[in-house]
Amino acid sequence: MIVSAVKTGELAGLVPSRNAAVLRIFDPTDAWKAESAGLARAGWGANLSLAFWDMDASALGVRGRLIARLWGRHRAMFEALAGRLFEDDIPWRPFIAADAVDIAAFVDDLAGKDITEVLVVCRNGRGRSSTIGRWISRRLGVAFQGAEGERESTFIRETLDRVAGASTLKLEPTLSRAA
Repeated sequence: MIVSAVKTGELAGLVPSRNAAVLRIFDPTDAWKAESAGLARAGWGANLSLAFWDMDASALGVRGRLIARLWGRHRAMFEALAGRLFEDDIPWRPFIAADAVDIAAFVDDLAGKDITEVLVVCRNGRGRSSTIGRWISRRLGVAFQGAEGERESTFIRETLDRVAGASTLKLEPTLSRAA
């Protein structure tokens, strides 16, 4: 298996495969729910879509950090509280613990499937996708293929490690029995 960080435009040029999984990271301003439904119908082996900015909770100030820390595992509650705090100012949506939980569950589920490639996709394929892609490759104990000029989001990696753990899954090799 190989994990790759991919730009949004590159995904559009790929042919869906049942042996490939896609973790698509949208910007919160995108029409991402409709696009993720299309991704699910396209024929990929597995997919997960999330929407958050490449920012950490420190950009939210003290009240925002407190809301993210206390309610980050509960996406609906976090968004309702942060929505009251920031109203319609969309830049408040950082990566939260609920996103890390969803990513870990998605990755752990891949271990039991016939997936040979995981594509982690975001707008530029360098920040969010490369950080999460490296975390997935470490989690699964497989190779990572990144984009040129990639950078790590320390906040995203630390949140994934804190919520889902930094250890590698023990993947069982597929055994075939002789008849």
